[in-house]
Amino acid sequence: MKTARGFLKPCFAVAGIAAVVAAVAGWIAAGGTGAWAAPAGVALAALGFAGSVQAVAAAEKIDLRLTLPMALITYAVKLSIAFIALWTVQSTVPDALLPFACGIVGGAVAWLATQAVWAYKAKIPYIELNQGS
Repeated sequence: MKTARGFLKPCFAVAGIAAVVAAVAGWIAAGGTGAWAAPAGVALAALGFAGSVQAVAAAEKIDLRLTLPMALITYAVKLSIAFIALWTVQSTVPDALLPFACGIVGGAVAWLATQAVWAYKAKIPYIELNQGS
């Protein structure tokens, strides 16, 4: 189970770097508002992915067949939270909407790219290793 979540550390590290880059890009593009909104979007994306990982891992401990339903549920919840966050930002600080949305997209791309590279390089066994013969 721990190996299955081994990508969390590199993904959080890259998300941290992406947040710094987003803050600088946000500052350049939209001033002070962009400097906090863009990295906030990156953080929302990273926390959403990490929450999904934990929820699916918890479901797997109960029964392996629960992993797909839990993944679909967490996907729906993440999208709902993202849309609520975007609506809230638009309603309260309209100037922050574009940097925040770009931060969410950038954070998602950074997280998924890091996870894909990790999965490509990981040594993942494709058979059960505890064969009792």
